[in-house]
Amino acid sequence: MGLRDQVDKLVSDSGAKHKRLVEYVVRQLGAGRSLHTVLEDPYVTNRLGLVDRRALLEEPEVIEAASEETLSQMREHLEAIADD
Repeated sequence: MGLRDQVDKLVSDSGAKHKRLVEYVVRQLGAGRSLHTVLEDPYVTNRLGLVDRRALLEEPEVIEAASEETLSQMREHLEAIADD
């Protein structure tokens, strides 16, 4: 299963853990934190791996809360790390 398939599977997951993390990211972005800082926050990294964090970037709520340029940069960054 490729990275894109894994991300798609996680985005379609309606699990409580995933949704809580989406809500957390959106709240933090609304508080003025950068997307990079939020995704590197221990609250996020202790609960999610790279693929899971990448999947957060495809959630409609996160897309709405962050700029497209920021999302693109974070997608590239996380995918580069995952490929290592």
